[in-house]
Order: sequence, then C-alpha cells, then structure tokens
Amino acid sequence: MHHPLQLKLIRFYFAMVSHWFPSLAVYSAHRLFHYPINSKRKNRNEITLPKAKQFDIPLYEDVTLQGYRWGNESHPIVLLVHGWSTTARSMTHFANILLKHNYQVISYDALRHGHSKGKFSDLSSWADSVQAVMKHIGPVECIIAHSFGGLAVTVASKLGLDTKKLVLVAPIHDIISVADNFANHLNIPLEIAQKMRTYTWDHNETNFKKYGSNWQDISISDFHVPTLLFHDKQDREIGTEHSEQICKMWPWARLVITEGLGHRIILDDDPVAEKMLEFIQT
Repeated sequence: MHHPLQLKLIRFYFAMVSHWFPSLAVYSAHRLFHYPINSKRKNRNEITLPKAKQFDIPLYEDVTLQGYRWGNESHPIVLLVHGWSTTARSMTHFANILLKHNYQVISYDALRHGHSKGKFSDLSSWADSVQAVMKHIGPVECIIAHSFGGLAVTVASKLGLDTKKLVLVAPIHDIISVADNFANHLNIPLEIAQKMRTYTWDHNETNFKKYGSNWQDISISDFHVPTLLFHDKQDREIGTEHSEQICKMWPWARLVITEGLGHRIILDDDPVAEKMLEFIQT
C-alpha cells in the first residue's frame, strides 16, 4: 500500500497529467501498475525456516529468477507462488507445516520482487515464470498460490502444469476489475485505465497471445485437477467474488470461506494451513 502522502501526490499528479498529457498519464499508469511497491517486504508474522538452498531459474535469455528449496530433495515437492509486492518469505507458515510432514518446499521471487531482477512485471511474465519454474523443478504434488500469484497459475495452466493439485489463496480472477479498482483508488480516469490495459497488452503482445486473445480470455482455463480455494469475507483487496468466479469456471473446485483474516493474515492462519495440508495428503 502507498503511504498517505504518496497517495495524495499520485492523485494530484494524475488529476493534472490526465487532463493535459493523456499519453503520459497512460504510460505513468502502466509503470505504476507493473512496478511492485516495497518488493522486498517482510512478513511480520514470518516463521524462521531452515536455511534455504538457493538456485537460479532461467526465465528469458537475459533474465533469471531466484529460487529457494527447503527440505529433503527425495521428498515430494510442493511449489509456493507468492503474490504482488511480496516475496517467497510471505508463505512461511505453509512452508513450515509442509516441511514438518516430509514435503520438499520450493518457492521463488517473481520478477522485480525480492532478489529477482527484471525490467517490469506483468501478468504474462508471471505466467511465464510459473511455466519456467515447473520446467526447472519437474512434477509437483501441489501448487499453492496467493493473490496475483493465483491468477498467474490460472493463466499458466492454459499451457499445462504437471501438478496433482492446486490450492489458491485469495486469488484474482478478473484482472480488469482489479485494474479499474486500482485506477479508482488513485483517481485515474477510467479512459486512462482502459488505454493503460491496451498499452500493456500491445507492449508485450507476443507473450500475452500465448495465453489468450484478450484480457477476458486470458484467465479462462480448462485445466482439471482437484482444486481448493481459501478466501476471507473481510478481504478488502480482492473480494470473494474472484474465487466464486473460479469455482464457476472449475465446478470441481471447493471454496473455503474464512472470516476476520483479510488478504494477508490468511497466509499465517494455522487452521487454513492445516486444511491445506489435509487436502494435499488425501
């Protein structure tokens, strides 16, 4: 989240620039939407894990991602995919319970997050990252993804994922509504937000078209594995309607609604972690 003073300055900037220099406003909105805030953010409820084995994951010709591996390499793998403006460290509660039950845990920092580089981070590159990680580590028991990471996994699933199960926590499904809410929060005019989406697609069209023909199509997938979703009633960032839309797309998916955990504390909740573990084990 932006600091209140930053928020005031951003709103003032777009009020001026959107009127006088709309092309600059579109470019500025694109940068703001695709560059994470505090991309090395620490989870204040983080559990200290054993030291991870670090490794590089090739993504593009000149870009690698920072990968992390915990646990015995002979044990079955669970992949953790973090959300926007967080890092692999955001899901230590899940990693901790998985390690205690003899799973190997692998995670990574997304583009421009944590210790991974990159010019910018958009949905197609996040989906490419999921594909790259899976290619690097091989089959997994389950992929667990949070928020924007959940959308990246859904998009990546259109090209296939070698996993037995999926767990999505507070996932995004409708990226257009998220972009519009983002614009509204920053007082960016709707027409600027719409042009920003077009600019983003055109800016990386080759990668986007691997997954769909437009912003609506890109998140529609027929990937079929057992899927469990968690979403909190009081999530003020991503509403439960996103998980409900996923369950309509995937009628075999099951949604667990929590209360009082919001968008991030849900990752630190012991009952959620226990239900996740039970789902993977059965």
